Amino acid sequence: MNFFIDVDYTLISANGALRPHADTLFSRVTEAGHAMYIWSGVGIRKYEMTRHRIDPMVTDYFEKPTADYRAAVERADLPVSPDLVVDDHEEIVHEFGGVVVRPYFFADDDDKELLNVANALLDYAKSGGSSFVRFVSPRNGAG
Repeated sequence: MNFFIDVDYTLISANGALRPHADTLFSRVTEAGHAMYIWSGVGIRKYEMTRHRIDPMVTDYFEKPTADYRAAVERADLPVSPDLVVDDHEEIVHEFGGVVVRPYFFADDDDKELLNVANALLDYAKSGGSSFVRFVSPRNGAG
């Protein structure tokens, strides 16, 4: 499956801290055979993922649409489409399906949000659903 993950306030805080358990999320999902893509509304974010040592587990990087999400993805002619997305903005998650995360504004070592995300993504990949409260099923059964 192709999972697309946002950067700002999803993986990285306002002060540049990587959200706890990001490495666990990426390693669990990629070890299960799925692809992890980074996309951001402010452009390609390879620098940040390299700085935080996540880059080896990232399949590719894209610019995330900021409006008219599905049509913008089609116009971008990406080599793959998201099966699910992970984002702190619920609108894009409701468009494609995925997990709405609580915004990660400032570093918080006690944050366990990405452990829930990993479980939800892997549950969906295995069974087609997830019981996680902020999981949103893809519309019409397709991401």
